[in-house]
Amino acid sequence: MKALLRLLATAALAGAVLSLLNQVAAVSFAPTAETAAVPGSYVADEVLVKFKPVFAAQSRTAIVAARGHAVLANLNRPGWVRVRFGAPQTMAQALAAYWNDPDVEYAQPNYIYRATAAPNDTQYGQLWAFKNIGQNIGTASYIPASGTPGADINVEKAWDHITDCSSVVVAVVDTGVNYTQEDLAGNMWNGGPGFPHHGTDFVDSDNDPMDPNGHGTHVAGIIGAAGNNAKGITGVCWKASIMAVRVLNAAGIGTSASIIQGVDFAVSHGAKVINMSLIRGGDFDQAFSSAITNAQANDVAVVVAAGNEANDNDAGGTRYPCNFTHPNLTCIAAFDQNYALASFSNWGATSVDVGAPGTNILSTWAGTNASIYNTITGTSMASAEVAGLAAMLRAYNPQFTFADVVNAVTKGGRAAASLAGKTVSGNAIDVMSSLAFINPPTGLTAAVQ
Repeated sequence: MKALLRLLATAALAGAVLSLLNQVAAVSFAPTAETAAVPGSYVADEVLVKFKPVFAAQSRTAIVAARGHAVLANLNRPGWVRVRFGAPQTMAQALAAYWNDPDVEYAQPNYIYRATAAPNDTQYGQLWAFKNIGQNIGTASYIPASGTPGADINVEKAWDHITDCSSVVVAVVDTGVNYTQEDLAGNMWNGGPGFPHHGTDFVDSDNDPMDPNGHGTHVAGIIGAAGNNAKGITGVCWKASIMAVRVLNAAGIGTSASIIQGVDFAVSHGAKVINMSLIRGGDFDQAFSSAITNAQANDVAVVVAAGNEANDNDAGGTRYPCNFTHPNLTCIAAFDQNYALASFSNWGATSVDVGAPGTNILSTWAGTNASIYNTITGTSMASAEVAGLAAMLRAYNPQFTFADVVNAVTKGGRAAASLAGKTVSGNAIDVMSSLAFINPPTGLTAAVQ
């Protein structure tokens, strides 16, 4: 009798386990709203459907047609068909319809795969910040000409997941942007008929933010020069929506008034990331601070450069906007090709958040030649890399707030000895780690029984 009871108990337990596994499987494979959470990871209007074996090709076509969909192809495996559905259905809705059909065994998006490779841009090999193999890119005697393999921002792995950040408008509040440059022309913000030149100009008070200096164009290229187009370089984002906001004149000089107007314009016209590679020492600027507060209220992440004076921004004199304390503002130091804090870079254990590459950076440039590029150095270049990362994070995670972006950028980086005690995080940015960063839960306790 005891043996029989044990057998029955074992059978009951096995049945319960099997039931639980079936429930888990149902939950794991049932379509949800998250099915469409990663833009560009699948063909937008196609699903792959596996019908039960009893249904011949003609029957499958009829079932699909009854839903208003079309069979594009019978795949070379039993029961599988490639189906196109049309608007207004979403991917999640189309999948749910097939999952709930008793004639269907399985349905999924038609996922997109990409070769794990660097882009084919002709000067990509010079972009050590994206792929450091120790290449020699020296342009100044005070900066190391070559570096340490792997001391880069680890972006190639991230490009296997997302290259298109165009859903997020990034405002370059700077000297303007050469919007005719070959690697930028297709990645500029669409401002509509009111802003045909992709932004506005608060220096000359017009809507033509063409860059007479080069600095803003260089920043824009780091953020979002077109990638994989067999020319020039690539930005952190291969596709982008760059808003040109000119607040600095041809000499790179601007005022609180022009900068505030620029920030407010960017916020009111939909930018979710603002890059400002500009700096001033001295007294607190309340008006400028209020503009960043307004950006914070509108969920805009603001990325700024730490400055190029080899200055401790905590003890050696404040530098604005870096020393503003707004939670939506991230201040960036520069490191060189060996992961060392760049000799010129400002730092600050409480005011500078994270480091990024800032020496010997090749990017787009101003001028009438549409294929012009230039290699320069500065924390402005480091700031632009972080702005590109911020855009990528928001494009990949459309629900992200500015706080999520700041958290992923700073805590998702890699520890760098040269930045320890020099920045808040002690980290160098790591694009792939930030993309995969999950904030650890708080307030949890565990007890050992």
